[in-house]
Amino acid sequence: MNELDPETLAIAREEATECLERIERNLLALEGGGDDPELIDALFRDAHSVKGAASMVGWTEVASIAHGIEDGLEGPRDEGRLPKEQIDPLLKATDELRRAVDAAGVGAGEETAAPPSPTVDSQADARPAVAPAHKEEQRHAMRVDPGKVDRMLDAVGEAVLHRRRFEHIVGERILTAGDDEAEEELDLGERLLGELQDAVIEMRTLPLSTVTAPFPRAVRDLANAEGKEIDLMISGAETQLDRVILEGITDPIVHLLRNAVAHGIEDPDEREQSGKPRRGTVELRAEQLGGTVAIQVADDGRGVSAELLERANELGSLADMLTTAGFSTAVEVGDLAGRGVGLDSVKSHVEALGGSIEVRSEPGRGMEVSLLVPVTLAVLKVLLCERGGQPFGLPVASVREVVTVKEAASLGGQPCLEHRGETVPIGDLAGMIGAVAPPLPQPPPAVILATATRAVAVACDRVLDDRELVVKGLGPLLANVAGYLGAGILEDGRVALILDPNRLLEVPSGNAAAVTPAQAEKRAAPKVLVVDDQFSVRQLQRSILEAAGYRVETARHGREALEKIAADPDLEMVLTDVQMPEMDGFELLGAIRKDPEHGALPVAIITSKGSDEDKRRGAAEGADAYIVKKEFNQQALLETVGRLVGG
Repeated sequence: MNELDPETLAIAREEATECLERIERNLLALEGGGDDPELIDALFRDAHSVKGAASMVGWTEVASIAHGIEDGLEGPRDEGRLPKEQIDPLLKATDELRRAVDAAGVGAGEETAAPPSPTVDSQADARPAVAPAHKEEQRHAMRVDPGKVDRMLDAVGEAVLHRRRFEHIVGERILTAGDDEAEEELDLGERLLGELQDAVIEMRTLPLSTVTAPFPRAVRDLANAEGKEIDLMISGAETQLDRVILEGITDPIVHLLRNAVAHGIEDPDEREQSGKPRRGTVELRAEQLGGTVAIQVADDGRGVSAELLERANELGSLADMLTTAGFSTAVEVGDLAGRGVGLDSVKSHVEALGGSIEVRSEPGRGMEVSLLVPVTLAVLKVLLCERGGQPFGLPVASVREVVTVKEAASLGGQPCLEHRGETVPIGDLAGMIGAVAPPLPQPPPAVILATATRAVAVACDRVLDDRELVVKGLGPLLANVAGYLGAGILEDGRVALILDPNRLLEVPSGNAAAVTPAQAEKRAAPKVLVVDDQFSVRQLQRSILEAAGYRVETARHGREALEKIAADPDLEMVLTDVQMPEMDGFELLGAIRKDPEHGALPVAIITSKGSDEDKRRGAAEGADAYIVKKEFNQQALLETVGRLVGG
C-alpha cells in the first residue's frame, strides 16, 4: 500500500486512543454497576472501530488484538450481559492494545514527543463513555501546537504592554487637551487587546478530564493489589486549567489517590466491623473559585488519629505536620506506602505552580486534601507594592487585607500585630527576601497574606494597586531563583518580581525582623554594571541584585558598557553576556583589560556558551568568573558578586 502521511497516522492514533479510553471506562462501569446491554454494545463498536482503522493504515498487530477483543465481546453482546470474570482479561487486552497503538505510531515514523491533545467529553468522567453509533457524529478538535499558542500569547502580551506604555506617555496629554475622541480610541484599543488576550489564554486551557482518564483504572488496580474494594467518584472534570498547571498537577493528584488507597481506605472486614460499607469511596473533585481552582482528593477511610490531630494543632496545622519531609502515616512500609516520601513532595509540586495545600481529617471519618492552584500562569492578578524602590507583585488570591501598622507588639521575640482578634507575625519585606533596604516609613503599610491555617503581615514602603500582569518566566539565567513565580513588566519599563506567598508565609520569625537604619548603614552598596542585549534579562538581573542590596547600572552591548565605565567611577564590577551586537562580551573584556585606568575592574561572564573552548577563551581574556546560564542559580550569582566586590 502507499505510504500514508504523518497527519493521517496521527489522526488514526488519536481516534484509537479515544476508543481505548472509552473501552476502559465502560469496562470499569460494568464491573461496578452490573450488566448494561448498551455499554456492552458500545464496547463492541469501539473494538470494531479500532480494528477497522488499524487495518486501513496497515497496523497489523493492532488490528489483530482489536479483533480478539471484538470476538470476546460477540457472545456477551448477543446475551446482553458480560460475566465479571471476563472484565479483568479484557482490561489486560486493552492495555496490550494501547501498547501496540503506541508502538505502531513510533514505527510509522510519527513524532511522539508532543502528542496531540485528546478530545475529551467534559462529562466523560462522570458517566459511562458510550460511543456514538455513526462515526460522522464523533466530535473532533483542531490540534494546535502548544508552542504556537505560547508564542501568540507572548506577542499579545507585548502588544498589551506597548499599549499601556503608550497610554502612560500620551494619556495625560490627551486628558489635558480634552480630546474625547482620542480618549475613546484608547479605551477601545484597551478593550480589544483585553479580549484578544483572554481568547489566547482560553486556547491554553484544557478541562481537568484531559488527565483524569487513567485514574479510575489505576485506583481499581491498586485497590485489587491491596485487597480492598474502592469506588472512585470524579466531579468537576469540566473545570478548565492552564496546560502548564495540568502538566504540573497530574503527579500530585496521582500521589494523593495512591495515598488514599494505601493509607486511607480500610480493609473490607475492618470497614464492616466499624459499621461502614465494605466498599470504600475516594472522591476527586474540582471547582473554580475566581482565579483559583480547588482540587480535592477525599476518602471515607480511617482518617488520622486523635493523637496526631492534637500534635498537629500544637504545631500549627495538619497540613504543616503531614507535609514535613520524611513524615509518613504508614505503620508498615509497603509498595504503596513508600519510605516516608509523603505529602511534602505534593506540597513542593503545588507551590512551584503558585498554589498551596490544605488538609482536613476526622478520626474514623476520612481525610480531604485540597490543592489550590491558579487557573493560569500566563496572566496573574497581583497587588503591587514597593520596597527600596523595587516593585513586587503579590498574588491577589493570597492577599487578605492591606493595613497600616500603627503599633506592633512582640510575642516570643517575634514582632506581631493584633488584627481582628488574631495575632499575626509581621516582617519587613526586605528582610524576608534576604535583601537590605532603607528604614521603613512610619507607620508602614503592610499586606496580610493568608491561607486557611497561616497568616503573615508583610511591611513595605508603599502599596500601589492591583492589576493583571502577563507573567514572564525568569528564563534559564534565573530559573533556579527560589521564592519567585515569575516577573511582569510595568508600563514605566520596570520589572515587578512576583513573589511566591508560600515562601513568605514560611519565613522563620528570626528572619522576618525589620532592617534597622544601623544595619543599612553598616553594609556598603557596591555598584554593578549588567551588560546584556535582552531587556528582560537586564531588568531581571537588576531586580535580583538590587533586592540583595547592590546598586545596578545596565548597558545593551559592550560599546555602551565602555562608555558607562569611563563616565562612572563608582562602578565596581561588570556582569556581561557574550553574544551581543556592536561589541560582544569577549571584546568588552579585552578592552577593559587594556584600559590603564580600569584594567583591574572585576568582570564575570554569564553566558549560554559553555564549551571548554569558550571557558578557556574567557580565562585567557582575563575573566574573573565564568558562569554558564544552564548551571546558573541565584546563590551562585550573589556569591560570585560578593566574592569579587564584597558587600
